[in-house]
Amino acid sequence: MYSTLRYTLESTGTTYENDSINASLLVDLITNLELQEYVVLEPSELVEGSMYMQAAALEEPGQMVAEIRLKEGEDGFRHYSFSTTDTTGIIQWFLDYWGKKQLPQLESWQDITHELD
Repeated sequence: MYSTLRYTLESTGTTYENDSINASLLVDLITNLELQEYVVLEPSELVEGSMYMQAAALEEPGQMVAEIRLKEGEDGFRHYSFSTTDTTGIIQWFLDYWGKKQLPQLESWQDITHELD
């Protein structure tokens, strides 16, 4: 199913290509996010309908946000967000997205598509 899937990882201006991405890099980048910094993991083809997953640090100390964008129709998308202090949970979502080609359970995520239109 994903025989040619490759990932690009961007973190605050630095881009890592597929062969440079590993679990320890993801853990390190997400664990050390500071305000105004971000991590975006983008597959070369849709993973379960998703275009990318991203994480960023928020203003409140220890607070982070994870977001995911799902393709909808020809040109549309749905954008979901989850704010948390659980860095370990965000790391696990990224590891599953990258390693298992699996999305998090989005039922508890907030649909913020309307904020981006």
